Amino acid sequence: MIPSGETPRTFRPASLLLLGLGLLAQPPASAPKPPVPIPGASGTLVRPDLVLHYRTLGQGEPVLVLTGGPGFPGGLMEPVAQMIAKKGRAILPDPRGSGRSMPKEDAAITVEGSLSDFEALRNELGLKQWTVLGCSWGGMLALDYAAKFPGSLKALVLLDSGGTSWASFGQAFGDNITCRMTAEERAARRFWYQKEEYARNPQRAELELLRCILPAYFYDRSKALPFLAGLKEGKESYNPAAGRMDAEYDKGEGARIEALAKMRLPALILHGRQDPLPEAVAMDLNRLLRGSRLILLDRCGHLAWLEQPDALEKALLEFLEEVK
Repeated sequence: MIPSGETPRTFRPASLLLLGLGLLAQPPASAPKPPVPIPGASGTLVRPDLVLHYRTLGQGEPVLVLTGGPGFPGGLMEPVAQMIAKKGRAILPDPRGSGRSMPKEDAAITVEGSLSDFEALRNELGLKQWTVLGCSWGGMLALDYAAKFPGSLKALVLLDSGGTSWASFGQAFGDNITCRMTAEERAARRFWYQKEEYARNPQRAELELLRCILPAYFYDRSKALPFLAGLKEGKESYNPAAGRMDAEYDKGEGARIEALAKMRLPALILHGRQDPLPEAVAMDLNRLLRGSRLILLDRCGHLAWLEQPDALEKALLEFLEEVK
């Protein structure tokens, strides 16, 4: 997330989650070989104002996997989808306004449009219900989807999720990021926030701003290095225009909380103890969602599949088996 109040733009690019790019550096020759990826299949769904692109991996109980951002493509959640595919079927869309799911007009990148896409995809796939897993901003979308389409969900998984509004945690999250940055990273961020530098090449500025704050998302900062190497310029890799959705999301907080408080849905909340996103957010969600279970992952920041993959996979697959 690029903290509120520092950006020279007319909108706030709410990049809540700088997700695992899946572009990890090649391991040394002595390192064990990674598991062979489960192959997936690509699909498209024609919507009134865009073509929604998605992938499916595995067979069995369906799980919709929602990436963070907003503005990042669904493929960034590939490591989590691979975990799910060992026991079930992961459905991994490029959310509206990201990756290959780009509308012609930025104004069409909305929360309501995103939720409508997910519901249309469920119907297209012939699914009565599915489990929805959302990470960070994807968790916020999952909360809103649950509130508005409760009959479509079998269960809910929130992975380092934001809360019921940006305002409820944004300041603390931004402060935690800043505190974890080195002096050099803060200086670089100030440089790229300068209006003249940003105006000269907005895409380059966005990329460099991400590079500045990425390490602060990790308990082990060294694990940010592959991300820094894998970041690329371009709207399909990160679309800052999607950040406009934060204001729309906050307007619906009251109705969202009211609807969620009335539900009793099996829910798993996973949160890194060293996540700059405050632990209190996960605790608040645990109190709000009746029937939810909270698991805190130690020595873990915002990207559990990189810092605690075994613990994440164990908790996730056990929960999915329970609700199957």
